[in-house]
Amino acid sequence: MRAFLLLLALSLASPTAAETAKPPKVPEAAPVMKVPDEVRDLAGAFEITDAESTRRCAMTLDIRVQNGGFGLAFDKPACSAAMPFLTTVTAWALGPAGAIRLIDGAGRTVAEFGETEDGLFEMARSGEGIFFLARAGGSEPPGPVPADLAGTWSFARQPDRPICKVTLTEEPAAADTFKLSLATGCDQTITSFAPVSWRIERADVVILSSRGDQLRFEQTEDNVWRKVPEGNRPLLLIR
Repeated sequence: MRAFLLLLALSLASPTAAETAKPPKVPEAAPVMKVPDEVRDLAGAFEITDAESTRRCAMTLDIRVQNGGFGLAFDKPACSAAMPFLTTVTAWALGPAGAIRLIDGAGRTVAEFGETEDGLFEMARSGEGIFFLARAGGSEPPGPVPADLAGTWSFARQPDRPICKVTLTEEPAAADTFKLSLATGCDQTITSFAPVSWRIERADVVILSSRGDQLRFEQTEDNVWRKVPEGNRPLLLIR
């Protein structure tokens, strides 16, 4: 009888397994990444082209979070054959000042296009030239025509330091270009380049040498154009 009472007291004093069991911990949901408004505004269909528009790649930027950036879709075999730098691209991200970065699987920047005007982005690659990223089907503002630019200009290091006068004419030269002529007393930098013709490409002025080399100028303000990429020695074309 004494043993029974002892067991009864112990059972009343000890909580049951049901009382001591703790409810399973519900895992916390992973935080949902908020997609910036800038990303939503940029998402859509784009096209990458080179300066001559001979190489093209259609690309769609979307808002899916992916590889440290956001998802994109493009024909990788075809685009990589045309533009090898796209081979490792897996996602895109925002860059400074509204730039669009194409990044690889480790989040490293492969290409960065800076915005030059609404819906048009530009990138210079050493040894490869200028590339453009523009909204597919977007209407670009009309650029200048040869008649707008024909006349006497000056190459200059600074706006107040001309180094050579050049006359852009509307007289046809080879392959959709127009003739130009240099004044006497030009700086050796210009004479050694030996410019002979010019043309308009995507609103840029391209000066061509007798050897087929190019100098590209983009407009920065009325009648002031700067060489792109700028390099170590800036060069302006002013009127």
